[in-house]
Amino acid sequence: MSPLDQESIQSKIARIQRNISELKKLAKLTYKKYVGDIRNTSMAERLLHVTIEAMLDIGSHIIAEESLGEPLEYRDVFKLLTRAKILPPTKEEAFIRMAGLRNRIVHLYDDIDHKLLHKALKQELSDFDIFVREIVKYLSSKK
Repeated sequence: MSPLDQESIQSKIARIQRNISELKKLAKLTYKKYVGDIRNTSMAERLLHVTIEAMLDIGSHIIAEESLGEPLEYRDVFKLLTRAKILPPTKEEAFIRMAGLRNRIVHLYDDIDHKLLHKALKQELSDFDIFVREIVKYLSSKK
């Protein structure tokens, strides 16, 4: 087993944190202001997409290096990390929903429900913070 590429993972974590900071600004907007400017909805979509991709990249890297299994679908990345006790089991479903959101943004981009997306911005951004916290904790245990 080769060592975890902590530098690459740290770079992705920094990207996630920057994106979350911007998403939190969008979350402060009323729904009317959020959908009233295509730059807001487009930015939310892109930031969420890139953030979830970074999470999946981090997770896939850890899974491969630690021989935790073979994720067949994106949601499996979060399932395997939860089974390995890297992510908390109480948040497994929230992380699986993120994988589904990523798929909707990428494949059903012309049918995104911005009412639900705006609600997620207001209520679920803390799940990203939990992911980062748990990955940082895991990486610290590997030093």
